[in-house]
Amino acid sequence: MKAVRAGIEKTEVNALPTFDIADARRLYDLTLGGVAVELKGASSLVIAPTGPLLSLPFEVLLTGPADLGKLAEAPWLVREATITHVPAATNFVSLRKVANSSAAAKPWFGFGDFRPVTVAQAAGSFPMAQCGDSGRLLASLPPLPGAVKELDGARAVLAASTGDELTGDGFTADAVLRMPLKDYRILHFAAHALLPTDLRCQTEAAIVTSPPMGAQDAKGALLTASKVLGLDLDANLVILSACNSGGPGGGAGESLSGLARSFFFAKARSLLVTHWEVSDQVAALLVLLTINDLKEKSSEGVTGALREAQLSLLDRAASGQLPAEIAHPFFWAPFAVIGDGGEGGGQSTVSSRL
Repeated sequence: MKAVRAGIEKTEVNALPTFDIADARRLYDLTLGGVAVELKGASSLVIAPTGPLLSLPFEVLLTGPADLGKLAEAPWLVREATITHVPAATNFVSLRKVANSSAAAKPWFGFGDFRPVTVAQAAGSFPMAQCGDSGRLLASLPPLPGAVKELDGARAVLAASTGDELTGDGFTADAVLRMPLKDYRILHFAAHALLPTDLRCQTEAAIVTSPPMGAQDAKGALLTASKVLGLDLDANLVILSACNSGGPGGGAGESLSGLARSFFFAKARSLLVTHWEVSDQVAALLVLLTINDLKEKSSEGVTGALREAQLSLLDRAASGQLPAEIAHPFFWAPFAVIGDGGEGGGQSTVSSRL
């Protein structure tokens, strides 16, 4: 498990880690290999992982031998079926009952293009003596230029109103809380997210927003999991296009106790989350491909749309339309669907608790 994650997450800015083919194949054998015969012919999988497995999208498991030099052609599990991850089988059953049942009149609302907090604002929330490292990390988060393009593209695809977004200085935690979000079927965050494992002095996960104008500290720039609990939603899908919105690498994998679980409590039906730091440009492309496919083939649900987007990146990398390195899981596999994927009828589904 740790070897697979270590072969995906970047530790150097300009270098990709070497993906561990052997361990990705071994992990498949240990988890799903025992029911491989039963999985034949299944077009969708619902998986309820536990412990460290919560921090890994099962799409990256390998069902057979692979060549490190030809990752675009590797037998990834995503080639076999759509994959949905749920905290527990009971969660899936309850979410399936209300899948795609939003009564919201508007299609989409977007959030992004945050303004970083200043060093002084960060120090106001994270005193230098005790929490200086947390403050410095928060103040050093870079702008996300791809977020604007991602939101603009999503709004165009879904024919949403130009006013249905909070961006720039207007994208603050309080502004999100004041919005009538129950009116929207899809909520789309293109921003940084931080976990307690990232900020030592922050006790809960949070989406990073812009600080309020004139703020003395960074409190208003953190949409925390506890604040999300208070939202009143009617969303079929919440997109968290944000680094580590799904959960930490390695560790205990308590990914769904933070942001994701809070959004479910607020009545989101499914989430599209990330499991590691993403490439800003590639993440934007992957999300737009997913949204476009979701619109064009709504019966496939978000799991089917995400799978089509991931396979598209792999195919484009194989044909030379995109750089060959895009076939590395770092680029195409950070996103995963949590909750009910909204697949249409007529599909075979295998549910497995691991």
